Amino acid sequence: MPVASMFAETLRRHAGVLVVAAFTLGVAAFVGRETRNELDLAGVSAFLEYLGIAAWCLASIYAVCRLVWLGFVERDPAPLKAFLRPFRSFFGDVPLLANLCVGMAAIALFMTGFGVLKGAIALLNPFKWDIAFADLDQWMHFGRLPHEYFWWLIEWPAGIFVVNFFYNMWFFIMIGTFLIVAAAREDTVLRQQYLMAFMAIWFIAGFLIATGFSSAGPCYFDDLELGDRYKPLMDALKRSSETYTIWALTTQDMLWEGFKGERSGSLGISAFPSIHVATSVLFALYYSARWKRVGVLMWIFAGIIMVGSVVLGWHYAVDGYAGAILAWVIWRVVGLRRPRMGVAIAPGAQPA
Repeated sequence: MPVASMFAETLRRHAGVLVVAAFTLGVAAFVGRETRNELDLAGVSAFLEYLGIAAWCLASIYAVCRLVWLGFVERDPAPLKAFLRPFRSFFGDVPLLANLCVGMAAIALFMTGFGVLKGAIALLNPFKWDIAFADLDQWMHFGRLPHEYFWWLIEWPAGIFVVNFFYNMWFFIMIGTFLIVAAAREDTVLRQQYLMAFMAIWFIAGFLIATGFSSAGPCYFDDLELGDRYKPLMDALKRSSETYTIWALTTQDMLWEGFKGERSGSLGISAFPSIHVATSVLFALYYSARWKRVGVLMWIFAGIIMVGSVVLGWHYAVDGYAGAILAWVIWRVVGLRRPRMGVAIAPGAQPA
């Protein structure tokens, strides 16, 4: 098939995700104009920087593991030559490159629009739900705030640092997963399900529901003059950060400065529901359907993110519970239309 025809066919198969991406960008243009909220270019720059770091780290990890495998397991006489051989075929694989280009274009459009929408949440609906979620958290956890069950971890500098490390690893796993999904040669129904569910989670949960239940999160409870019930948590994190830097505190300060207009642009503050938890559950659902052993690891990772979201002060526990439920529901709903997607299934793959 000619290259032009191949890309045209790829665009046709990705019509759904491209429409969602374009729709999100259109909504963002309208909302941005109404709220006078512009895209945070500094935030985009930081995102691109992290994206480059993530790509470099993932490529480096793959290279080291592959070379070790070739040299010590397969005992290839020329491991470097064997390592480089697939790259020649990669750049000549038109179906794979077409999927990669269109998939990455769709996510770039979508995330550009979402960046504007997230920054507009508090402008559309100022924070109103923090006290309600804090009270609900306390009621659901037998009269105690959820983080109070983890004082041993919060006050253990090395332990909370490790949790923060895994919490930041979420970004690398998100980018890595999207690259794996986008760069698939065969456009399977599972691949389409992930792409659509990913966008639906961010738009529905991360914007529509987040706007309706606008909240800032425990780390900003005192800043919003709502009381000091989370001050012991934030003070404990600051003490731990004196031993091992807790990156969450720096990021929280940056977001608050953007919210208060002390820095240009705003990436936005929103607690309910937790997109960190929702997307972590999405990773687990996807990998469980594709590689079960990796899926098990991703479920463990989702559990760490759930705990981390609470002990680092980002979220109320109910934010994580809601995020997990929404991710599962959206994954299942999107999955109902998979047999009608009309996409090719990889040889030997199951349309699960």
